[in-house]
Amino acid sequence: MYRVISREFIGRGRKGRYIIEYSIPWPSKAKRIYLIGVFSGWFPGHIRLRKRGDRGYAYVKLWPGVYAYGFIVDNDLEIRLDPENPDTIYVRPFYEWDIGKHLSKSIVKRSDNPLEEIVHNEQDPSFLHRFGENVIIRLRTLKTIANPVLILDNREIEYASKYVFDDVIVYEYHIPYSMDTILRYKFRFTYDGEELFYGDEGVGTNVSYIIVDANNIHGPSRVKWYMGTIYYQIFVDSFENGDPLNVPPKKIRVLEPRERGYYGGDLRGIINRIEYIRSLGVETLYLTPIFPSSSYHRYDVYDYKGIDKYLGTMKDLEELVNIIHRHGMKLVLDIPLHHVSPCHPLFIDAIRKGKQSRFWDWFCFLEEPSKGILEEMLKYLMPECRSDDMNKEFLSKGRKPFYESFFTIWSMPKINHDNIETLDYFVEVTKYWISRGIDGFRIDVGLGILYSWLKAYYLTVKNIDEEFLLLGELNDYPVYYSEYFDSMMDYYWRKIVLEKIVDNKITIDQFIESLNKLYAELPHYQSISLYHSLGTHDTPRIKTIVKGDIRKLKLLYILLFTLPGSPAIYYGDEIGMEGGRDPDNRRPMIWDIKRWDKTVLEHVKKMIKIYREWKALRYGYLSLRKICSELILIKRWIDDEEIIILANTSDRSICCNIDYNYGKYIELLSNREIVLTKNYKECLEPYSARVYGRRLFPI
Repeated sequence: MYRVISREFIGRGRKGRYIIEYSIPWPSKAKRIYLIGVFSGWFPGHIRLRKRGDRGYAYVKLWPGVYAYGFIVDNDLEIRLDPENPDTIYVRPFYEWDIGKHLSKSIVKRSDNPLEEIVHNEQDPSFLHRFGENVIIRLRTLKTIANPVLILDNREIEYASKYVFDDVIVYEYHIPYSMDTILRYKFRFTYDGEELFYGDEGVGTNVSYIIVDANNIHGPSRVKWYMGTIYYQIFVDSFENGDPLNVPPKKIRVLEPRERGYYGGDLRGIINRIEYIRSLGVETLYLTPIFPSSSYHRYDVYDYKGIDKYLGTMKDLEELVNIIHRHGMKLVLDIPLHHVSPCHPLFIDAIRKGKQSRFWDWFCFLEEPSKGILEEMLKYLMPECRSDDMNKEFLSKGRKPFYESFFTIWSMPKINHDNIETLDYFVEVTKYWISRGIDGFRIDVGLGILYSWLKAYYLTVKNIDEEFLLLGELNDYPVYYSEYFDSMMDYYWRKIVLEKIVDNKITIDQFIESLNKLYAELPHYQSISLYHSLGTHDTPRIKTIVKGDIRKLKLLYILLFTLPGSPAIYYGDEIGMEGGRDPDNRRPMIWDIKRWDKTVLEHVKKMIKIYREWKALRYGYLSLRKICSELILIKRWIDDEEIIILANTSDRSICCNIDYNYGKYIELLSNREIVLTKNYKECLEPYSARVYGRRLFPI
């Protein structure tokens, strides 16, 4: 069952998000129950129910809305509906899902009094944060609240931007940052014809100021390297075989469509192709796992401080790190902190010694199995690791692991994140790679790691090296993970963009509102850090998704490089490679330039060049709205720079008067000068865009 039990309490009388209790009768013999929904990435592990009496309980803070949810017990990935709630809702969370699911439905109703839905929480970075020399202050209201003005001491400040979605408007105000300053502010607005104020006690005619020490405001004093960086993701096995001495003994033969197994790409291959990578203009190289493993994808790691023998040596990695840093680039490694290989020495110790092993509690065992099963497992785990063979053999016999694992796979046992020793272990691993010059980790299955472990890991690593990037893999709304990562893989953004541009499954209003909601609920420094990609090693190739429609493909890349976020290119997408679902999306990189789609390559390189030349695209604030029919206007600005993007998201031509910010601009895609006047009309062909830029005070 679920029930709304209270609301957050802020200051001396303000209310925030609603606190929802989700609970379920505890099944007999169950060891762990996980709550799943949009707030946990639809995956077990992040939110775990705690048992009290004969029930399990979990608590989530949510804004008003409708939320699908369910429960997963132990290692059973079949989602259980709430037996005490007959209401269900159909959801299709991920873009690649052909069929959705029916889950239990929870409704968080807003207050009947609109004044109780006005919220500002100075302890929440999404409402108050610093970015460079500015402080960003936000106020969340319903649409019935009119003309809110920020009162800073005795000064009145109009909003700089607003984000409109559902019945909500989030107003954003910008003020200069000054150290050692005590901020005193409140808000004035109109409701039902009456002038009112919102301050520390909430709404009234004589409210007190909200008081904040400027030194305690969240946010960076200077821009971090990963804010707005341009990523290039390489699936290492499929990129380039540069060293014939470390070729896997058994290689795949079918490349298109690709079959599972080794192709033979390695670190030397990346070194050999570094000039090509640099020529694209990308800034951060992100590699899928390079640690010793028994699989070609290497997401089942058995040595977190080594290099897989088929990829090269530590010397090769050192050379790659030195080359990348010499060229002013960064290197990010993919690391699984959710699960390990069963060939990991600590897991083998637990298997051999059972509950007598010091490491038994490092994993999520559901029972102590028979000696026969353990002996059968060990034949696959040592002296040579053949965990993939073990997985295939056991699954073919209908056996399920006696421990929690990634998607109930025998070859990926889940780590017990309740055990503090596992945190200490991976902190030491992180220190090791920091000492090797690695600039960050992409945390595989970040959505499935217990929230308290993630928080402790994040804070510990930031205390060791504040510049070290922690990038979490998520597959839905990233806001719920914002305190655990510097950046997040934003599949939510990707789903919105593809559903509109590729399939037209959502309206232009839904498209704009979904983006506004995303950006309004994250601090600006995280919005520009979001990992935005049109494709990854887990999705079909973007050119395959658009079915070769170059108009849609070009528009998608324009949105990738103009909406806030850190744009990412999946190797080969820049030359128009195609491929279906895993493993076909991991085809070997094409080095025969005769097979390259030069139109795509030129467009991607042009967008990268524009992006790098305009800090408004990398760091700028956002205003997003519809101006007519299916035409959207995106404004990005910071300091002396302003960018205006007009995008036609429809399959028909649109002509529209652009009544906006008059003056001279450069249309950056065509490099022509234009003058926006009061009656300026722009006509855009289907799935096309214009990108106007100007510097107001050129140096």
